[in-house]
Amino acid sequence: MKNKRYIVVDLETTGNQATKADKIIQFSACIVENGQIVDQFSTFLNPEKRIPPFIKELTGITDKDVKDAPLFEDVSSIIHSLIDGGIFVAHNVSFDWTFLQKEMREAGEAPLKMKLLDTVELARIMYPTVDSFKLQDLADEFGLGHDAPHRADSDARVTAELMLLFIEKLETLPLATIRKLTTLAQHLPGYLSELLFDIEMRKERALQPLESKWIEHRGIVICNKEVQQAQYSRAEHAIYPESDAKKIALFQKTDATLVPREGQFQMMDTVMTSWENENNALIEAGTGIGKTLGYFLPAIYFAKERQIPIVISTYTNLLQSQLFHKDIPLLQKLTDFDIQAVVLKGREHYINLFKFEQLLSEVDKTHDVVLTKMQLLVWLTETLTGDIDEVNLSGGGYLFWNRMKHTGWFLSQKKDPWLLYDFYLFNQKQANVADLIIVNHALLLQDHFSETKLLPDYEYAVIDEAHHFTDAAKSQQSFVFSYQRMKFFMNRLGMRTKDGMLKRLEVLFPEQHQLFDVEIAVVKLEEALEDFFSQLAQKLNRATKNVTELILVENVIDEKLDEALFFAGEKVLLLIREISVALDYVLEQGKNVTSKFSERESAFLEEVYSFGLDWKRVEKQLSVMLYEKEEAMTLYIEADKNKARGSMRLRANIIQVSHTLQHDFFDTKKSVILTSATLTVDDSFHYMQVDLGLDEDIVTQQIKSPFHYEENARILIPTDMLPVKGTPMEQYTNKLAAYLSAIAKETSGRMLVLFTANDMLQKTYRKMNQDPSIAEYRILGQGISSGSPARLTKQFLAFDKAVLLGTMSFWEGIDIPGDDLSCLVIVRLPFASLEDPYTKAQIALRKKMGQNAFQTYSLPEAVLRFKQGFGRLIRREEDRGIVFIFDNRVDTTNFGKAFLHSIPKVPIVKAKEAELLEEVKNFFE
Repeated sequence: MKNKRYIVVDLETTGNQATKADKIIQFSACIVENGQIVDQFSTFLNPEKRIPPFIKELTGITDKDVKDAPLFEDVSSIIHSLIDGGIFVAHNVSFDWTFLQKEMREAGEAPLKMKLLDTVELARIMYPTVDSFKLQDLADEFGLGHDAPHRADSDARVTAELMLLFIEKLETLPLATIRKLTTLAQHLPGYLSELLFDIEMRKERALQPLESKWIEHRGIVICNKEVQQAQYSRAEHAIYPESDAKKIALFQKTDATLVPREGQFQMMDTVMTSWENENNALIEAGTGIGKTLGYFLPAIYFAKERQIPIVISTYTNLLQSQLFHKDIPLLQKLTDFDIQAVVLKGREHYINLFKFEQLLSEVDKTHDVVLTKMQLLVWLTETLTGDIDEVNLSGGGYLFWNRMKHTGWFLSQKKDPWLLYDFYLFNQKQANVADLIIVNHALLLQDHFSETKLLPDYEYAVIDEAHHFTDAAKSQQSFVFSYQRMKFFMNRLGMRTKDGMLKRLEVLFPEQHQLFDVEIAVVKLEEALEDFFSQLAQKLNRATKNVTELILVENVIDEKLDEALFFAGEKVLLLIREISVALDYVLEQGKNVTSKFSERESAFLEEVYSFGLDWKRVEKQLSVMLYEKEEAMTLYIEADKNKARGSMRLRANIIQVSHTLQHDFFDTKKSVILTSATLTVDDSFHYMQVDLGLDEDIVTQQIKSPFHYEENARILIPTDMLPVKGTPMEQYTNKLAAYLSAIAKETSGRMLVLFTANDMLQKTYRKMNQDPSIAEYRILGQGISSGSPARLTKQFLAFDKAVLLGTMSFWEGIDIPGDDLSCLVIVRLPFASLEDPYTKAQIALRKKMGQNAFQTYSLPEAVLRFKQGFGRLIRREEDRGIVFIFDNRVDTTNFGKAFLHSIPKVPIVKAKEAELLEEVKNFFE
């Protein structure tokens, strides 16, 4: 960075449109020289117009702040002389640069001559695994002080600090990686390629040897990794601690602040006994039991003693990662064992290094493609797994990933020069010698439902988050046939006369007339797809105006698609099959003459083979939709609210898997432990046993939470709230918003409000935002405020006074302990919408089976969801809080008792608003 002058700029504006009348209201620039921030200039600017309310809310800048500030033209010459000639840096540089250029032009200043550097781009490349590249999130990630987000002075300083951090990391990358980054950066606008070239030249002169943590192969640097063998021992300390005293002694050996819990010890013993007796077990472990250690501790002792692997399955990739990075090290401390654990995923999660190497040398100037290549080069210097879930890819990056994902080998493995370094094989080898194999439900079920074996042989398993296991099983066998996806596939195929696979295959196989047949079939398929999706669109348009989902077949066992749609779909299927057969034939011809292909051509054939697998999957799925009669399955159309052709999808949902799970999974294992905090309905495991297809003689154990709910929580049920049913939405949300505002003032915010419908959430959000009595509160609404649930939770924690309104994804999975959350509001009991096609199909199936659909499906599902929502409030022993339930059916109906009986015993207060608010005040005092 010597002799370089970086001007790191941030602007606050009256809006996002530089081309319109929007103006700058704050300017700030940090001057960076020789790797240090040497100066900063900041000023408010008078836009000569009122600042819009949403900008005031975002930035905290008011009309009063800018009233006596200079006009831009008053300081334009100062800004021009300050920044001209340096390197212009900003977070999303095109926004700040465009605005500044416009204002300079209007002020009559000479055009600025500067090179541009974007810290968003740099962040994506240098830290490809961070969750978010927003400025505030990056500041949090790297522990940078950012006291006033969306204020130009604070934002500019943080951006400057981030830039220094990114460039510092660039300097640590190996020379071979920098060389490839420099070549790729030539296709990106701005100063980045020059920056990389300078670093490359310095490294070339220094010629430092490659660090031992890396290996360079064929010009690409990856991490050095070795398969770790599991160590087994028959020593006395490897015997499971059966008594509580021995368990306590084990806990006391560590520095970890582990508190002995009776419930946790019970769970450990139940897990161990179930495995020893070869019984399946359902264990409901209440919040605070410590269920992860409750199964991990017996699992490692059992694995070491029997010298066998134990499979641990959880619901999401995130939870997999938490188990591996947080709980395995704790287990290692506790036991002093050399624990070999591996996180294993499906093959398509891993990068194929041979394909990636060839794609690197392929010139594609598309911004997303260039950026993704650069991200992956940096990531390969850090990853030990090769699992793409570690990387935060853009939408275009995910499409590009399809070309390099691992799908096995079409040609001989010997043709793969990266075979020794293959990530998928490495993880498989590690799994073959591991004590604990951590997977997600999707992979576990895929291993059983597909012909390809993914996991080593195992006979004992733990299913954590077991209340999601049937959902995962249904998802494994459910699928979507979409217009957009088929268009993507067709574009990849291309034609012999335009870019795509067919054109490249024609070069490799000029004699193959099948390629001509494929091209004709592609043209016919495009027409057939238009006809098929047009029919779907017509059906949806003939339905009620606002409907974006429409059931076509409630259950394929005794119904089928109407004749016209069936024949249109069959025509599509036959053409897909025709293309599939022709591609297979051409590939087989290639297999016979592999010796004549270059490495690039071999890698291309592997890519075609991978495409062929995806194509066959679509063929099989459409075939099941048209002909399958064995499974209980529903078919329905989905689209966006505009019902655009591109959004049309035909979805097939399996609606019952209990028989499949019993015969294809549970009956093939010696013992499976299923655990969760929500497995019972009204203290009974019956619903979950039936749903999972488990025998009646299964071991069941319900371990209550150790928390003191009677002292630390209250349930408050308003008696003066309007009934949801029969009350106009506008009237109901007016009352609800006013009620929530009053509660927020008593709890200083710290309130999570759980909804079951988006429209009610949005209307309530708008009304609360317009309430002047809570103007200083930050109201966050899912689907309105930007960001994922995780991002919204972070924002909620960042403000002293905040209210978070969430729908279904907030009913479980988020963890806000302590004083950060002191009030939970459940607006409605979480029954699934009767308009939801999946729910309709479930209810119809049960009616056909002669069951009471409400008692056997709707109520248990709602109770389990309610238990998950209630569990958001008390996350730690010292937590205290109140739960408002606005749906009076919990108190006035017979079925309402099932909800209250399914949660810990909590004092219940039923009263009008004034009395409940007094109760809140007294509770927190």
